[in-house]
Amino acid sequence: MAIREELVASAAQFLQDPSVASSSLENKISFLRAKNLTQEEIDSSLARAGGPTTSAAHPPSTAPYPSAPLQPYHQPYPPYAWQQAPPPRAPARDWRDWFIMATVVSGVGYGLYALGKRYITPLVAPPTPERLEQDKRAIEEQFDRAFALVEQLAQDTEELKKAEQERTKRLDSALTDLERTMADLKTANRRREDDAQRIRDDVQALKDAIPKAMSSQKDLTDGRLSEINGELGSLKALVTQRMSPAAGSLQSQRAVTAGGDEADDSSDAQAAVAGKSTTQNGGGRRAGVNSSGKASIPAWQLAAAATMTTSRSKNGDVGNSGEAE
Repeated sequence: MAIREELVASAAQFLQDPSVASSSLENKISFLRAKNLTQEEIDSSLARAGGPTTSAAHPPSTAPYPSAPLQPYHQPYPPYAWQQAPPPRAPARDWRDWFIMATVVSGVGYGLYALGKRYITPLVAPPTPERLEQDKRAIEEQFDRAFALVEQLAQDTEELKKAEQERTKRLDSALTDLERTMADLKTANRRREDDAQRIRDDVQALKDAIPKAMSSQKDLTDGRLSEINGELGSLKALVTQRMSPAAGSLQSQRAVTAGGDEADDSSDAQAAVAGKSTTQNGGGRRAGVNSSGKASIPAWQLAAAATMTTSRSKNGDVGNSGEAE
C-alpha cells in the first residue's frame, strides 16, 4: 500500500510539537494507530520527527497493539494542528511519462481491436455466400453420414434379428431332440427294468423248479433202478432154471412166463421214461433163452417160446412208438 504523504507530513509536524515530544513512544504509536495510519506511515512520521522508529524501540511482533489504552490519555495540542499542513504538490510529468502512457494505451487498444476482429466480428458480422455454401455442404455431408449410419444400423439390426431367429429355431430343435432322447432313454430304462424283473422272476422260478425237478428225477431214477433190479432178479432166476436138468423144464417155462408178464407190467407203467431200456433188456433176455434152449428144451417148448417172443416183440414195438411220441 502506498504511503499517504499528507498524513505522514501532518503526523511528523504533530510529533515535533513540544507537548507531544515529551510523551512516550508507545503513546505516540497508539495515537497514530488510532488515526488509521499504517505501520510504514508511522515509521516514516517518526523518522521525519527525529524520534526512534518502532523497529528500533521494540522487536518485531505479530500481535497488533490494542487501541483501548488511548482513552485516558489527553494531548494538550491545538485541534487545528492537522489543518496547518500544506497539501503536497502533485508530481510533475514530462514527455517521457506521456510517451509511456500513449504507448500503453496504443498497445491495449490494438490488442482489443485484434481480439474484437478475430472473435467478436465473426459472431456479429453476417455470413458471406461462400460461407453459407460451405456450411450447407458441411450440413449435407453430416446428413449423408447420419443417413448412411442409420441404414447400416438398420441392416445390422435385421441381420441380428435373422441370426436370433435361426438361433432360436436351432435351440428349439435341440430342445425337441433332447426331449425325444430323454423320452427314449426313459422308455429304454423302463423296458430294461421290465426285462430285469422278468429275468429275476424266471431265475426265481428256476430256483423253485430245480429242487422239484431234482426230486422228480430222483424218484424216476429210483423207480428205474428198482425195475432194473427186478429184471436182473428175473434174469438170474431164468438162467438158473435153464442151467438145471431137463426135469425142471416146466418150472423154467413158468418162470419165463411170469418174468415176461412182470416185464410187460413194468414197461406199461414206465413207458414214457424207460420203455426203450426195458425192451432192450427183454430182447437180450429172450435171446439168452433161445440160445440156452437149443440144447435142452424140447420142440413143443421151443414153439411156445417162439410164440411168446413174437408177442413180446410186438409189445416192445408198441412201447417204443409210445416213447417216441
